[in-house]
Amino acid sequence: MTRLTIDTRCPLFPVEEKLFGHFTEHAFGNIYGGLYDPDSPMADEAGLRRDVLEAVRRVHPRILRYPGGNFVSNYHWEDGIGPKENRKRVFEYAWLTEESNQFGTADFIGLCRKIGAEPLICVNMGSGTPEEAMHWVEYCNGTGNTYYANLRRQHGYEEPFGVKYWGLGNEMYGPWQMQNLSAEDYAKSAFQFAKAIRWVDPSVKLVACGLQDSADWNYTVMKAIGPMVDYLSAHHYAVGWGPFEDHSFPESMTIADHMERLHRLTLSAMRAGMNDPDLRCRVAWDEWNMFGWVVPGVNEDARYTLTDAIVTALILSMFIRNSDTIGMANYSTFVNINGAVKVHGDRLVLRAQYPVFELLSEFIGKQVLDVRQSGPKMTVPSLKASGIGRPPLGINLSGAAEKKPDTAQVPVLDCTAAIGEDGQVLLCIINKSLDADIPLGIKLQGMETGKCTASVRTIFHESVDAANTLENPDCVRIAEGFPVEVRDGMLHTCIHRHSVNLMEIR
Repeated sequence: MTRLTIDTRCPLFPVEEKLFGHFTEHAFGNIYGGLYDPDSPMADEAGLRRDVLEAVRRVHPRILRYPGGNFVSNYHWEDGIGPKENRKRVFEYAWLTEESNQFGTADFIGLCRKIGAEPLICVNMGSGTPEEAMHWVEYCNGTGNTYYANLRRQHGYEEPFGVKYWGLGNEMYGPWQMQNLSAEDYAKSAFQFAKAIRWVDPSVKLVACGLQDSADWNYTVMKAIGPMVDYLSAHHYAVGWGPFEDHSFPESMTIADHMERLHRLTLSAMRAGMNDPDLRCRVAWDEWNMFGWVVPGVNEDARYTLTDAIVTALILSMFIRNSDTIGMANYSTFVNINGAVKVHGDRLVLRAQYPVFELLSEFIGKQVLDVRQSGPKMTVPSLKASGIGRPPLGINLSGAAEKKPDTAQVPVLDCTAAIGEDGQVLLCIINKSLDADIPLGIKLQGMETGKCTASVRTIFHESVDAANTLENPDCVRIAEGFPVEVRDGMLHTCIHRHSVNLMEIR
């Protein structure tokens, strides 16, 4: 039996609403043929698909990142404004395709407003210049009688867009990025971009480009420009672009733990770089997914299984527990490719990870609670190809050969709790065991447990390989969970194997 003690008397900190954000890029059908398809009978007056918009709205996205991603490092925003018939069709360097520029800045702002998300725009630090970024901010946010503010007005948008969040380039450390830079050179360039952007609008929030598994990069960047920025980015794609193996359920259950380790590493480098233990800046996990974009079968619905749903829930749960140091997170992507929504002509498939976002978005507006846990643990493979740490010295002065363990012990249940202003407690419980149902007892401090009522909704299927497809669209879905009993001053239930559960306690 697992026992939880939840202290409802002293909430720790608010759940960061921007954890429930998403990412969109001009690539692989994410925008064109996904969110934006003016030729579809499902399209609205702006060319956005009504059914896709409704699917996105249901998960309550709080922030949407655009236009990349790799795409942004050669994107010139002025190609995507004004009358669509006048927009240039250009060669697109990141994914070696052609870009029509039929979807641009104003289209993106319209999308954000229709789904209720704050826009996050990443500027071009590859082939772009600080002046170009400055003009983009002026076009979006300018209120004066200046050229780019007036240009926006000429395009039919009298009121400024009010874009609050701006990213300083994307993955500028990577050779796959146009004009990639060393940490030192990135910091010098980012300083000039940040200065130019803040001159136009000092109220904006800036996201610097971080490297989640390199304390050296993050230390160097934050030492140079930490006072200029509000967030440092981190990215993670566990399978395909990351160190995890495909189709390994036990190893997949450690992906969120690995990301949390990367998060702690990033925070430590940020604090050291700014010489400040009381860090004002926070981490922006502004690209994350279990899968990269180039894994085999990336467009096949059957690839996205209950395993993916459980991993997605574990990552979101980890983000919630770290709301004091994670300022935003953007699932990459939400539509098509490796996303939670797949477009098939005039139909949609809501893949296995979709109900996780629908369920856990209920944490928005709550306060994180302290949860103490005791109970069974499980043995999982230890991740060796993590890319973290210095190379071995090649000498041993301790008298014993250094050997990393092949396995690790982790709790079977992952538990995260939060409380609302009305006193309702939400408890996310994820069972990572492949085959064991786990009895659970819950003690609430600060509430009369005997007077509480509780209900559970669950995401479960007998097979961890279950997936939602056109033929079987509801294999992985939210259903009513097991009953909760009150006895001996505790709440009692049983958590099904390999399941995601949300308990509501009143």
